[in-house]
Formats: sequence, structure tokens, C-alpha cells
Amino acid sequence: MLFNSFAYLVFLPVVVALYWLCPFKYRVPLLLVASYVFYMFWKPIYGVLMIALTVVNYGFGLWLGKLQSDKQLNARKACLASGVIVNVLVLSFFKYAYFLRDLANYLMQVISLKPLPPFSFEIILPLGISFFVFEFIHYLVDVYRGGPVVRSLMDFALFPSFFPTQIAGPIKRYQDFIPQLKSARTLNMQEFNEAIELIIFGLFKKVALADNLAVVVNRCYAHHDLLNCADLWLAAYAFVFQIYFDFSGYTDIARGSALLMGFKVPLNFKLPLLSPSMTEFWHRWHISLSTWLRDYVYIPLGGSKGGKLFTYRNLFITMVVGGLWHGASMHFVAWGALMGAALLFNRLWRALCEQVSFLNELTATKAFHYFAIFLTFQVWTVTLIFFRAETYEIACRVLQKTLFLSLPVQATASEFIPTILGTTGCVTFSLLPAILLVMAICQLLVSRFKGTPGIMPIPENRILFRSAYLAALILILLVVAPDSTPQFVYFQF
Repeated sequence: MLFNSFAYLVFLPVVVALYWLCPFKYRVPLLLVASYVFYMFWKPIYGVLMIALTVVNYGFGLWLGKLQSDKQLNARKACLASGVIVNVLVLSFFKYAYFLRDLANYLMQVISLKPLPPFSFEIILPLGISFFVFEFIHYLVDVYRGGPVVRSLMDFALFPSFFPTQIAGPIKRYQDFIPQLKSARTLNMQEFNEAIELIIFGLFKKVALADNLAVVVNRCYAHHDLLNCADLWLAAYAFVFQIYFDFSGYTDIARGSALLMGFKVPLNFKLPLLSPSMTEFWHRWHISLSTWLRDYVYIPLGGSKGGKLFTYRNLFITMVVGGLWHGASMHFVAWGALMGAALLFNRLWRALCEQVSFLNELTATKAFHYFAIFLTFQVWTVTLIFFRAETYEIACRVLQKTLFLSLPVQATASEFIPTILGTTGCVTFSLLPAILLVMAICQLLVSRFKGTPGIMPIPENRILFRSAYLAALILILLVVAPDSTPQFVYFQF
């Protein structure tokens, strides 16, 4: 079930109404049933997969909880390893089976052996498996490290299946989520209003902005061989904003849907496109994933406890794992490697600035800060070519043209725009700066009304302004919505 579908427009109010009407003891069962209905709406069979993984990880958690003495350390390690391996194997089968087969065939071709036979069945990737498997692994590792064990199977089952965050995150931590199930909350109208605003704002970003920018991006990449350097830079910039509005819009809807029932889930974005370095960028972009990779990949590898080369190796491996998490393809691996290289360069640059006083003074100026934001944005734009391209080969060809490494051109930008982009995509992309400026001004105004930053922190005595602002968002959303709205970008992960 998509957040931007009519089905969800009916599903969410019904669940929220039943949640607040139910006695407290029935709320968790209600949410559990609703979450499985939400998940099984697409393919009911994958509800069985989530149930099986939930029961298995619940059992591993109880087992780890019983092995707390130092004498049982080896048994605890074996239990943790078994649980992590089960989760990784399930994820690998559904997400990486074709990738591993193709990689094995390539290696066998190199050594002149016969390729593996093709699969006699089709593997369909279950929605959200990358997210809830990471939540299971986090739970097992934290219990191994001494965290509390979740004794209630129903509470534990709701942890990965909670419908607002089930498909594309944010990746929750059970220590934050499970206690919220224990508090008998009452309806808070301030939170309720904030939730509605988050949902409308998220839908606006998804439908009015991301989906129309997708027209530009999809047509550009579908005809990349016809385009010149200027065209492909247009596509690259369009995709930067498309994926930001798409994923942050999803997160806003997820956070708003959860908040309608009083639940708070992690913040996933903090104005990442204004980051002055790639290091800070990953502190602001997909925060729940970057902190997960830090806690469960980077730190277990050794973190920064060894020498510089050891630290750089761990950082690079972590980003490659992050790239592979996004997709079972070499272009995602390349994207992760580029991110790792960018973070390594950032660390080397900071180390150099600390040693050279002139550079240290230069980097402290406002002018350099703005230049750093611009440069970081360009690096992110170029690396996203590997993220968006369908294959590694296409990414390389697009990169060649964008960096003037390939001269032949079959079309000019003036010929390309009316024939390839279409009217809607062009208008949306050309109006994007104006839309962003108006949104920024509105955000500044509503922040000053209350004195604190936020998505829509409007106090109760500014109901008229709130109503006008949200009505304008809904009106624009309805006017510029494309004929068909695609699924969220991160649903495929």
C-alpha cells in the first residue's frame, strides 16, 4: 500500500480512529493487525516471511537473554552469529541471489568454466526487507551487548511491522520504540495538528515536486545516448531534488502517520543539501541508516581505534556496504565506493587544515563555508549518477559526458527539451527555485511566529495562517500532480 494512494487515504483515518477509540490493552493488537494488512496489501505471501523472521528473531533474543554470564560468552557469540547469519541469508536470497549468480558466472568465465544454470523460478523482492532485517540485526546485537530483552511477542512483532515505518524506514531502535507501547497516551491536539501538517507537507514534496521531477529524470536516462553535457547536468540536478523530495516526503508522511497515534519515530533528514562537507552530509542524510552503519558495521570493524589507514579502511568498507545495501548491482557498489572515497578525502583535508594555519583560517571564513556547500552539492550530484543509472556501464557513459570526457553529441539542448522532457517536467523544473524560495519564506515566517524551528511550528493563535498555508500546498498538489504517480524511490530497497 502506497502512502500516496487512495487506499492509504482510507486506511489511515480508519486505523487512527479505531486506535483512539480502543481501550489501551487492545491498541497493540489493533496496530499489529493493521500493520500486517498494510504489508500484505501488495503480496499476501510475504506476510508469512515477516511472521517467520519475527518468530525466529524473537527466539534468538530470548536465547541471548538467558546467556548473560561470562562463562557463557562463547554460547552468546554463537547465538548472535547464528541470528545475524539467518537474517543476512534471507536478505541475500531475496535481494542478492541474481547479483551473486552473475558475479559467480563472471568469475567462472574468467577461469574458463561453464556458467551456473539459470534459476527455474522468479525471485520478487519483498517490500521493506532491507529495513526490517536491519532492525532485527540491531535488536540481536544490542541484546548481546546487554540491552533489555523484549518478552512480549506481540510487542516485538509490532517493532518491525509498524506500518508507518515498515516499507522505507526510518530504521527504528527498539529501545526507543517498545517503551512507547507501554504508555497509555491520550489524544494530544497539538501533536495531532503537527502530524496532519507533516503528512500534507510530505505529500506535497512527493507528488507536486518529486513525481514531476521524475518526468525529467526518467526521460533523460531513457535517452541518455541522445543527450549532451548540458542535458545530462540538467538530469543530474533534477535527480538530486527528486530523491530528496521523494525520500524526505516519505519520511514526513511516516512521521506524521505515527504521530497521529502519539508515536515518535527518528528524524531522517536535517537539510542535508546545505552541508559544507560529505562528513556532515551523512550526519544529515538518511540519518537512521548512517547511524546504523556506524554502530553495526564501522564500529565492529574497529572504528577509529587503530591507526589512520585502519580507520580509512573501515570507513571505506562501511560505505561500500551502504552502497550494496541500496541495491544488488555494481553501480550501487561503485556509488558506495565513491562515497567512501569522498569521506576519506574529507578527513585528509581536515587533517591538512589542522596542520596548516593558513588553511585553518581560510576554512573558518563565511566565504569558504558557502563554497564548501556548493562543492559538496556538486560532489553529491555527480556521485548520484551511479545511484540513478540502471547499470554500471550506463553510469560510466553518462559520467563521461557530464565531465566532458566524451565529445560526440547527437542532439542539442534546444532540440532535446521540447521533445524529450515534455511540458510538465520542464515547467516543474523551471519553477523549482521559485517554489523552494516561497517554501523557505513560509518556513521562516511560521518559525518566527513561534520562535522555534520546525516543519510547521505554528501556534494555535495562528490558525488562519496555518490553514492558508496548508490549503495552498493542497491546491498546488492537486493542480500539478502528474497523471500517474510512481511508487517511492526507496520502496525498491
